[in-house]
Amino acid sequence: RSAQLEQEVATLREKIHHLDDMLKSQQRKVRQMIEQLQNSKAVIQAKDAMIQELKERVAYLEAENLEMHDRIEHLIEQQVSRGGLSARARSKSEYVSR
Repeated sequence: RSAQLEQEVATLREKIHHLDDMLKSQQRKVRQMIEQLQNSKAVIQAKDAMIQELKERVAYLEAENLEMHDRIEHLIEQQVSRGGLSARARSKSEYVSR
């Protein structure tokens, strides 16, 4: 009976050792997945920040573009009101304002 119990203990210890190895392997995999997730989050945050910066630059450039169009239209109106533009220059100015 003692030999049989010793055999069962040895078998159970072997199973415990195997299960312990499996658990450690799964823990390593989970740690790697967590690390990958954290790295992905950092990359996403960096890209989000870059996107926000680009949106702000686009908004600034659009406002600057609008201001330039307004200035050009104003200058064209001044030139036209003074009668200083020839017909050829007017047609170019009209083309630019479009």
